[in-house]
Amino acid sequence: MNIKYIFFLCLVLLLSNCGGIDDSPGVHHIIKVSEFNLSTSLDQGTNSHAINEDWVYSATDVLGVFPLPATIPYLDEDGSSFIDLTISAGIKANGIAATRIPYGLYSSLDVEIDFLAGDTTTYVYNSEYVESAKIILCENFESSNRFQSSDLSIADIVRTTDENWVFEGDGSGLILLTDSLFHMTSTTQEQLYDLDEVSGPIWLEYDYKSDNSFAVGMESLGGMQNQRTPIIIHNSTNGEWKKMYLNLEPFVSSTPGSVGYEITLDATLDSGEESGYVVVDNFKIVHY
Repeated sequence: MNIKYIFFLCLVLLLSNCGGIDDSPGVHHIIKVSEFNLSTSLDQGTNSHAINEDWVYSATDVLGVFPLPATIPYLDEDGSSFIDLTISAGIKANGIAATRIPYGLYSSLDVEIDFLAGDTTTYVYNSEYVESAKIILCENFESSNRFQSSDLSIADIVRTTDENWVFEGDGSGLILLTDSLFHMTSTTQEQLYDLDEVSGPIWLEYDYKSDNSFAVGMESLGGMQNQRTPIIIHNSTNGEWKKMYLNLEPFVSSTPGSVGYEITLDATLDSGEESGYVVVDNFKIVHY
């Protein structure tokens, strides 16, 4: 037998016995996040949310994005026998799957536990707005309706208390469109939301459902010139209530010097339809 082959075989056996070669997979500690809950105070408005995924971070890396309920495998690669993770709530900015990001205005979940190979630890992610969050409650239709239809509108947005339309609480905003009432343009009146000096993310949160398309946007007042811009167009939700996180930062940054902002809401009966509806609720602006 070739002496080189014998030497190589002995070397392999020696390394195998002392652990120098180990191609077996490691055993993970499984971290499960069963659900996400948001708690709010009265001055923060609704606790409705659209969190359906978690962004998971170690001290140095992004470990991944996991849909809720989340199952997160963790391997003790550095031998510290300790798990130290930060879990953040993820949103679809502007309702677009391609713009999924962590929502920094909700508090994170910190996981600090001993690593036990093969063990499973389950958490409920209970969150709230971070302490630095500034929240402007724009309109929840509980006792008023700050949206005023323009002189060019044929239809109106009205406060409804009909339980068939109301999202939560006592009221929601309702637009009913027909072939004779086919267009509605409205703006919040004399609120002048002060956003010009805000540095960083600005989000408009709201709940909605519809079987007709409609647009939500902003109007800037003062500055170089007034500017009214539809930012997003929603399509039918097929009767399902949805939550929107609308990014206002690009619009605000493009309108420097404005003395204030108003929210706009527009709807026109979809082509070929005889009627349509839009229901909205819980408009609030959130920023740092």
